[in-house]
Amino acid sequence: MKLRKIAMLLPIRYGPNMRVNPQIGIASYLVNFGHEITWILFSENCPTTKRDTYHGIDVYATPNIRYLSETSALGKGFNLIPAILRKLRITLQVIREGEYDLLFVREDTVDGLVGTYIKRKHKIPLVYERTDPLEQEAAGYRIESRKPLLLWLMMAKIKAWLKIYTMRRADLVLPTTGWSEEELAKQGIPESKLMPFPNGVDMDSLSNKKDRDIRKKLCLVNSKVIIYVGVMGKMRNLDVLIQAFALVKPVIGNIKLLMVGDGTGRGDLEKLAAETEVENDVIFTGQVPQSEVPGFIAAADIGVSIVPPLSFYKVSSPIKMLEYMAMAKPVVANEEILEHKEVLEQSRGGIIVSYTPDAFANAIIRSLDNPSAAAEMGRRGKEWVVKNRSYEVLARRLEEQYIHLLKHY
Repeated sequence: MKLRKIAMLLPIRYGPNMRVNPQIGIASYLVNFGHEITWILFSENCPTTKRDTYHGIDVYATPNIRYLSETSALGKGFNLIPAILRKLRITLQVIREGEYDLLFVREDTVDGLVGTYIKRKHKIPLVYERTDPLEQEAAGYRIESRKPLLLWLMMAKIKAWLKIYTMRRADLVLPTTGWSEEELAKQGIPESKLMPFPNGVDMDSLSNKKDRDIRKKLCLVNSKVIIYVGVMGKMRNLDVLIQAFALVKPVIGNIKLLMVGDGTGRGDLEKLAAETEVENDVIFTGQVPQSEVPGFIAAADIGVSIVPPLSFYKVSSPIKMLEYMAMAKPVVANEEILEHKEVLEQSRGGIIVSYTPDAFANAIIRSLDNPSAAAEMGRRGKEWVVKNRSYEVLARRLEEQYIHLLKHY
């Protein structure tokens, strides 16, 4: 069977503030190889189902109307029921009329169940992409003190069981890394249907970004700049980064820490910056559009990828490291995250350290004190990403797996 048309059932919201996750971007990049791709997802603010085209992709965006305030779990749950039913109706209609060769689902629990039904009803292969380890959601509820905790933990356990159910019935399961693959195999997912699907970068979106506007806007023209891009939730424990910066500041002097993103832990980080007397040199940008992130990275001298060594993070694929490398920035990252260690050892695109303020501070100082070595690390890192983690390279691997799957279906 020839691969022509791919439907993608996605848990993101379509609109101007949409963030396209790297794996979605990679799987959608197949449109550049002549395949037809259709997205089915929620809309961000449209009251009716919207038909659109996005970078050559056919889009069906279904309404997600807020009947009740979503300040409570009850309100969110009530609004979600009619939204899911509308999305289900459109999904079944699109699949029935479109004669698709393959269905891709990105880890959502309900979408996964819909995918198993479509696989059985329409006899097409189901590809299920699994990003986060199964235990991560429950751990997040504990760390974030989500109340009522028992209810949320029960929901997380049910969702984890349903995701395992979906993966056992899928034809191809895409965990983020080889280490995630091992964990899923322990959960009873046959190794024959597992293929690591790591993060990658769209080199076109990161090219030719200049730092002048950001440096001028944020008064960074004459400063050395360290950047962190990503979520600032309490689970991320970014205190270590603020503490490291407080150690660097007296040594380097004219230096700024650029914190790009937002999250539940931001307030505590701002408080810690004040306590360590670096609040005037730490810039919190808040959430910025995805298209603007490359401009902030371009303004930096060093990119920091700092991830706490929790069990589920250890097997993750941090996108921030790859984005820094793709823009030729030297990286400082902690060795407890397995992909940090593997990628930086292979590419020699940065410095790998332990997860402590002293280790990060020393590596940052060392890099800033030797700009020629830092530039060489940046060059090597970009070269490695282009060869190993560009959308094009990873999409070709996925295409090969799709074709292999169809031949044996």
